[in-house]
Amino acid sequence: MIGHQHQTIGLIENNIKMMLDDAQDISSYIMNNETFQNLLNQPKPEEYNRAQQTMLSYLSNLKTAKSYISFIIVYGENGFVFRDFKDFYREVVPYQQLNESPTYIATAAKEGEANWMFSSDPLFPYLQQYNEVMVGRRITNIYDSEEKLGMLFMGIGREAFLASIQDVELSDSTQLLLVDDNYNLVASNQKNRDVDYYRESDLEFKKRLIHPGDNPVIRVNGQDFYISTAKVEPYEWMVVSLTPLKEIREQHQVLLKFTLIASVSVMLIVALLSIFLSRNVTSPIRKLLRSMNDFKRGDFNQKVAVESKDEVGLLTQKYNQMVAELNELIQKVYISQTNQKMIELKTLQAQIEPHFLYNTLDYIFLNSKINGDDETAEVVRSLSQLFRISLNRGSDYYSMENEINQIKAYVNIQQARFPSRFKVEYEIDPKVEPYLTSKLLLQPIVENAIIHSFDHKEKGEGVLRISGGLSEDGIVFVVEDNGKGMTEEQVAALLQVSPNGSGGYGIKNVNERLTMLFGEEYRLRIASKIGKGTTVTIRLPIIHNEEEWVSLYENHGH
Repeated sequence: MIGHQHQTIGLIENNIKMMLDDAQDISSYIMNNETFQNLLNQPKPEEYNRAQQTMLSYLSNLKTAKSYISFIIVYGENGFVFRDFKDFYREVVPYQQLNESPTYIATAAKEGEANWMFSSDPLFPYLQQYNEVMVGRRITNIYDSEEKLGMLFMGIGREAFLASIQDVELSDSTQLLLVDDNYNLVASNQKNRDVDYYRESDLEFKKRLIHPGDNPVIRVNGQDFYISTAKVEPYEWMVVSLTPLKEIREQHQVLLKFTLIASVSVMLIVALLSIFLSRNVTSPIRKLLRSMNDFKRGDFNQKVAVESKDEVGLLTQKYNQMVAELNELIQKVYISQTNQKMIELKTLQAQIEPHFLYNTLDYIFLNSKINGDDETAEVVRSLSQLFRISLNRGSDYYSMENEINQIKAYVNIQQARFPSRFKVEYEIDPKVEPYLTSKLLLQPIVENAIIHSFDHKEKGEGVLRISGGLSEDGIVFVVEDNGKGMTEEQVAALLQVSPNGSGGYGIKNVNERLTMLFGEEYRLRIASKIGKGTTVTIRLPIIHNEEEWVSLYENHGH
């Protein structure tokens, strides 16, 4: 209990120190603020400029931000007076009257350092008393410390100190006191009875209470108390706790009884465990035999928990290693067969020479031109361009300009196939062309619109609008059509990734690649209404160069 008491008042001391430090930091910021210095370093203005109004508003808002501040008062040598109170307005004494008071003399003697005072009463006339302590500072010119600009006073409500004490959970009979550096009682946790004995006692009693020395027991009103203290550095304030010695002794008795009961219980548990352990010596061996039988039947995913470090545990460990090595061997054989299949596939793919394909398409284009078949020549030219951009020399990214050209080539081919099904409108900002993106993001979306949206339209009624440009957080492309539209269920099914990976470069694949490369926030947005059409929105990050793409791929793409 004594150790807990020391820890508790240590926490209280830390809370009080943080509050005092915070108040000192705020007062230091106010007196050294350049706008505030300029306000006090010139004749009192008739009206305040914007910076000065902002500073004064900041002072007024401090009471809301820092609930423990009860008032802020600033006197300027130039006649400026600022006063702001948390609860209600108060009259303050004139600066000329304050200059002759001990409060002014003690604060001025600190030469700009914080001066903590037990009471704020000297600042207010009519002998009014308020439940607060006060910190004061002399304001001097930050460029000339000899030039005195005024005085700053800030009130701290005692209820804030009281809250730090009362929130601590100790026994009901423990008394907590907060005492300043002049032995004044700042706060106490006693609600029903005040610690009058402290206020009425002589100075020697207070010193004995705050500095108990080697004898931490003191007698108060015929009862012995154990004293614990903690100093609030560097303010020389003290947190004092008084716990009846009788209660501490009772706690010790309870702890002793609990220790005896716990010891007997532990001995009983040990005896029971010994019985169970003797019965369960063969349990690991039975588990090992069951695992071996499962392995024999073909279940190779076997691993027995090693429950001991004896011979049985060593045997189990070696068995697990054997099973792991066998599984690894099986995996190697499987991977070897898979790699063989991949080599065969790549060999087959290598037989399709891209340059052979391009040269063949160029021949068809020239031959169509020579024969006067310009429409076929244009389709072949678009198809050649589509293949060149799609293959992209094996790279998985290219410029946005290539993506746009690839879409235009694809649309030209589809318009040749369906000459009267739809018309296309492009609204693409050329500024997006230099940036990099992943291949084949727009083509599956455009294909879905052409193939599925316009099959019910009359000739010339289908409109496909492709727009793109820069936004605040990236590049945005929108593919709109006035086709037949989809239900919410169809839209949801369109975005679900097929478990078997089918769908090629479909919309599912595009949505999966977007989220894998760039994150969930870049997934496709699809809005559709039956009979009205469909709008697909793609948002992409701005990637300036190859280094940014490589960095993105290493962080997400793998």
